[in-house]
Amino acid sequence: MQATRAHILTYLRKHPRATVVDIGISLDLTAANIRYHMGLLVDAGLVQVTGKRNPGGAGRPILLYNLTPHALGTNIAPLLSAMLALLVNKDADFQSIAEILAGEINLRPENRILRFNQAVEYLNQMNYHASWEARPEGPQVLLRHCPYLDLAKKYHQLCQIDTHLVSILFDTTLDISRKRSFDKNPFSPCIFKPKI
Repeated sequence: MQATRAHILTYLRKHPRATVVDIGISLDLTAANIRYHMGLLVDAGLVQVTGKRNPGGAGRPILLYNLTPHALGTNIAPLLSAMLALLVNKDADFQSIAEILAGEINLRPENRILRFNQAVEYLNQMNYHASWEARPEGPQVLLRHCPYLDLAKKYHQLCQIDTHLVSILFDTTLDISRKRSFDKNPFSPCIFKPKI
């Protein structure tokens, strides 16, 4: 992929709903240059227009761009693999699915910070776009992307797998304190905090 387009995709991963001007300033390129590359990325199915903003005066609305679900990635294959592995066991539950998913990584329990960073790296390999923050009560985990978004909209139970998975990876009982709002703000993160 051409370097400018790769930089645009990297920028949009960190700054969803960006404008051509935002991207141009960040990459030190003209708006016309960015528009050209955005057209190619839209045609390739990697970028989409997710909204419009009033320019504050005369003129056309300002388009807001974001990565498409295809560009953000999915976690469907490992999820389905874990579920299929449990079909043999009729008493299986979401905790068991999460344990299978978490069994793919060898975490270092002797150093909590290292473990948390490894957990985030593993979640990001699974396309969760995760991060964690230190809090007095324990780690707060943010998942900025649902790698099986279309399924989660229909089957809300999949969120239970995420809760178990982050609890296992962070070796702390975490509970979802805020769920992504699929309709109001699809870019809002799911936030997990220690269970009190």
